Amino acid sequence: MLRLVLALLLVASGAAAGQVPSVERGRALYENHCRVCHTSKVHHRTPRLPLNRNQLREIVTLWAAEENLLWKREDIDDVVFYLNLTVYHF
Repeated sequence: MLRLVLALLLVASGAAAGQVPSVERGRALYENHCRVCHTSKVHHRTPRLPLNRNQLREIVTLWAAEENLLWKREDIDDVVFYLNLTVYHF
């Protein structure tokens, strides 16, 4: 329940700034571009990487560039939002 409240607060704060991350879009981007190499084990390894949301964003940004995905900021925001909500819970 607390995670849901925090997610809703994050969405509400993004709405005020005009940028609302989309879990469904983040999931679709991740499944279409990242799932090929990333099994569920990659997010549960020890030591756990990333350690916070900023590191998660850096990793997503790095690999999007490495794979020549040409993702915009909104794409990265959506994937980070999806991964944080479903796996990392920062």
